[in-house]
Amino acid sequence: MLRANSLKRLTQKRTIRPLYAWHQATPYACFLDAAVATTTLIYPGQVATKSTGEQMLVSTNLTIPFGLFANFINGAMDELGGGTEIGVWRGGPDATFEILAGPSSTETPLTPGVTWTALNATAGGVALFSDANGRITNTGTTGTNPRVARLVEAVSNAKIIVTLDLRDTLAV
Repeated sequence: MLRANSLKRLTQKRTIRPLYAWHQATPYACFLDAAVATTTLIYPGQVATKSTGEQMLVSTNLTIPFGLFANFINGAMDELGGGTEIGVWRGGPDATFEILAGPSSTETPLTPGVTWTALNATAGGVALFSDANGRITNTGTTGTNPRVARLVEAVSNAKIIVTLDLRDTLAV
């Protein structure tokens, strides 16, 4: 259940929704690394990277992705309430998720300014990466930046469908 810390967020939707996850993906139980500042807003669908043990940090464009955050962390929709227990979605290439843009360009798991619908015409789907703030983006280079997912369809510029393509190396 979502707990809004602000009345204006009562109708906020979770920004990640598993579509094919019953046998294809697992919400991995882990902990938020203490190095993540309490001012860092994390939205469901942003990219997580493993730090030490079962602790997670927000991914950058050069860190190896572990999965996609399942929780609202910090800010007006904080689900942790001072705790560190979180979930991170993991899965193989058949794990499919719907990722929604957040309420503003600064509160979203998607990189702002990307025209997602223009990417629908790319045969085979577009490789997706993490930007420097853990947001999903199409800007990256296979072999330089670790892949996170592959675009299945951009329903709109505020709603995309992806399959996980977590890479533990920078190989093609």
